[in-house]
Amino acid sequence: SSGINEFLGVLRNSRGRLGKKSYNNLETRLSCYNADEMWFAMMFSFGDLGFFLSIFSMIAIILYFVTSSDSGSLIIDIISANGDQEPPVLQRLFWAIMEGATATALLAAGGTDSLKALQTASVITGLPYTILLCFMCISLWRALAMECNDIDPYGPDFAAGLLDPFTELRPDLWAGILREIFLTPYTLYRVAKELDSKCTAVMVFLVSGISLFTFVILLIAEYCIEMTGLLALSLVFYLFFVCMVAANRVAVRLNKGINGNPVEDFFVCLFAYPVASVQMRETLFGKGTVQLMPSLIPEVIPEEEEEEEDERMSKV
Repeated sequence: SSGINEFLGVLRNSRGRLGKKSYNNLETRLSCYNADEMWFAMMFSFGDLGFFLSIFSMIAIILYFVTSSDSGSLIIDIISANGDQEPPVLQRLFWAIMEGATATALLAAGGTDSLKALQTASVITGLPYTILLCFMCISLWRALAMECNDIDPYGPDFAAGLLDPFTELRPDLWAGILREIFLTPYTLYRVAKELDSKCTAVMVFLVSGISLFTFVILLIAEYCIEMTGLLALSLVFYLFFVCMVAANRVAVRLNKGINGNPVEDFFVCLFAYPVASVQMRETLFGKGTVQLMPSLIPEVIPEEEEEEEDERMSKV
């Protein structure tokens, strides 16, 4: 309603004042308007099309909010109807009215401040789903690749999964992750020594260790001394350390024939480098690889064992 009132107020003003242009008509000044007027000022900066674009944009915004509210009402109605895909129309109308009344009450009670709070809350709650959608896209791509036989669903995989610390009761795994927070450079040394040479392993150990140590020191100094820019510099060293971990994870994957790509390796190491370090250590020096998916092919019993089993059951 506030947008419509603002729109009507803007239309009552003179068109010459809206969207003031520079002397060469290439730029439109919007800073002299408040946030509600900027949109219409930008529409009227297109000259004679401004009136049409303003009307069209308002209709599009209204349709967007109406359809969004209708979809939300349908979902709530289906949930309240115990999953019925065709709930009663009156019940759906009830939820639509309740949603509109709740939004109106919030705006009337808090004004623009409440609207800003709702917008901030929607952004905060939507951010985790963005990360989940990224994982879902990767999962969908892998499922399609398995369906097209581009990926062997029964191929090798890391001995420790990324979500194992959160889904399994394994104190040894938790202890290993805590240890790898500080000892990842040593694990990288062992991995490089196993897959390459001792000289390369020493270089990897020194570079990764110095990068991690410098990152921690700069991060502490950022909050202990008054010097700007240390946080950004510490992140540079952390990214360099992450690249070292990711490079070694790529090497382990290629050595063991594990499916994946360097982009996934980088982001795994960026957000959970201790888990990635545990994966490399367990795969190379521990349990080795495991099967990506459990086999669905039933175990074939030899004929002799089957006959013996039949005789035993007949005697019973």
